[in-house]
Amino acid sequence: MGYRSDVVLAITPEAASAFMAMLAKHPQSMALCNDADTFQSGYEREGDWFVYWSSIKWYDGYEDVDPIRRFVEALESDDMTDYGEPECPKDGEGRECTWQEWFKFIRIGENNDDMEDCGWGFPDIRLHRSISF
Repeated sequence: MGYRSDVVLAITPEAASAFMAMLAKHPQSMALCNDADTFQSGYEREGDWFVYWSSIKWYDGYEDVDPIRRFVEALESDDMTDYGEPECPKDGEGRECTWQEWFKFIRIGENNDDMEDCGWGFPDIRLHRSISF
């Protein structure tokens, strides 16, 4: 069976063209998105993308996962130059922004202390751990 995670990736319209270009270059990653529990545009506003995988093997070294992981790492580090994007993006009003404002990535592994939470976009997408009884 292997170790499984639940993963959410949300991309705002400002980063959507780079996301779609990355997927076009990596058809195995596009297939992974198409096979996700949810893969939709317009989650929060027109032109954004939302992907949710339940119980996925999200491992380094998987050819379908690695391009998406590298893309998220580039967003998080504010360096999208490998994706043909400017170092300092601007929003619709010309205000300089950080790439971290334009995505949200959360991964929850099976172990209680195994989680990733990065990006500042999509404030309604949050990490919750709770006790049920």
